[in-house]
Amino acid sequence: MTDQAPQDVRSYLARLDAALVSVPADLARDVRSGIEEELSGLDAATASARMKELGDPAFIAAEVRDAASTAADQDPGADRPLAETRGFTITAGLIVAVGGMVVPLVGWIVGIVMVWMSPIWRRGEKWVATLVSPLVSVLTFLVGLVIAWVNEEAAATYPLMFGYLNFGHIALLAFPASAALVGLWLLWRARGRVVA
Repeated sequence: MTDQAPQDVRSYLARLDAALVSVPADLARDVRSGIEEELSGLDAATASARMKELGDPAFIAAEVRDAASTAADQDPGADRPLAETRGFTITAGLIVAVGGMVVPLVGWIVGIVMVWMSPIWRRGEKWVATLVSPLVSVLTFLVGLVIAWVNEEAAATYPLMFGYLNFGHIALLAFPASAALVGLWLLWRARGRVVA
């Protein structure tokens, strides 16, 4: 939905997104895209009438949840893909958080690959998880270089405090610290999206 869509439509879709948080991710995505498609290109009056026909977003989400639970009850043997399970989601978040400390860099990469495999997180969340830790490390190192360059005399006098090498160590420590925060953030974002 573009920014040219009427404000009522954008507000309706935002309320729908909030209401669909506890619905399985793939089903929520299908419902949202179907409703967005129905409302796209309509003028404000027509869109308003169509939204009234569709009903309140909370009601739509409740209907979708009921239909999903009924389908699961009718076919209890139907398993969801591994990447949509609670265990996979928690494991992916924890590996992002601590994997790089256990197996430097490789552990973090494994966690990021698992995050990208899972449909639980939205694309923007996956990009945040992928980019934050490397960017924090690079920015920490660059800030350290600037500080050492500006204070060359202090760097020469106090190399342990202001030396280039020391800022490299700080940048290396910034990576796992930021990865731990990102992993916890991913787990927080996934809450309510995984039923079992």
